[in-house]
Amino acid sequence: DFDNTCVFRDIGQAVFRVQLLELRYRIPPKTLADLIPEEGGALQGKPWALAREAVLAQYRRLWPLIAAERRAEAQAVPAYRHFVALFAWLVASARRLPQLGPCYVLSLLAKLQTGYTIAEQQDFCTRVLAQAQKEPLEELALRTELPAPLGELCVLFPKGFRPFAEMRELMQVLQAHGVLCRIVSASSEWLVQTAAPALGFPLKAAEIFGVRTRLAADGTILPEDAPGWPLTFRGGKTEVIDRCIGGQVWMTAGDADTDYEMLIRPGVSIRLLINRNSTGLIASLYERPDILLQGLDQKRGCFRPFRETVG
Repeated sequence: DFDNTCVFRDIGQAVFRVQLLELRYRIPPKTLADLIPEEGGALQGKPWALAREAVLAQYRRLWPLIAAERRAEAQAVPAYRHFVALFAWLVASARRLPQLGPCYVLSLLAKLQTGYTIAEQQDFCTRVLAQAQKEPLEELALRTELPAPLGELCVLFPKGFRPFAEMRELMQVLQAHGVLCRIVSASSEWLVQTAAPALGFPLKAAEIFGVRTRLAADGTILPEDAPGWPLTFRGGKTEVIDRCIGGQVWMTAGDADTDYEMLIRPGVSIRLLINRNSTGLIASLYERPDILLQGLDQKRGCFRPFRETVG
């Protein structure tokens, strides 16, 4: 895994945050509407359908300026504040809704790059990575107030990004001794293919796998899942290992539910689990005797020489 395993924070979330705040979209309103299901249930008493329509209404107001690349002007109109908080809340909510969940959100984040070429997105990722490494490890709060029943909405975005030096050095040592290292991520494949080598991880693009979307003939990203490619989430990660990597898997490393099947894969000698004090499925592995649990200092974004995580 890459996000929160090789690095502290998540490159997919960092790109989503900056893309949202800067309105770097090439998605017409109709296409965005097609990407957001009409029904998703409710969270904390706030109806999904109403939130969806509010997001799309604000985006329609902003779209003429976005399409004309007059983003600074778009950021100055009232619809901007409502849109960024609403859309961030909708995506965060979708991840927790049983009807949608992480599979929907992981696919959506990749599709939001629609209209850009992979090269353009990799350039954008490089800029986001440089910016995020300079940021303090804190949270950005996005708030807006809407008529009932939506009311006040608040979303917290993690800021900052730090590579784990120990994971980079581990890969270097393993590679030097003939152990092949690969990354299987639930972020967009081309983002991780950009971020990992830039941070000094000794991998080539062909050795990094992640979420893929379909591409147009000219290389432009389309708002569709790549045909025949599994979503690199939970069992999809093990499918990619079997299909694209093969061989005897000697070690696996992860941090979250998305890595569960990879971490319990039969025949693995070493299973490294980054302790994020999670309460989901992954927490059931914290006390297993065959799991190496790595603690974090979350205020500094680094490993501790203990199993326990602080901060």
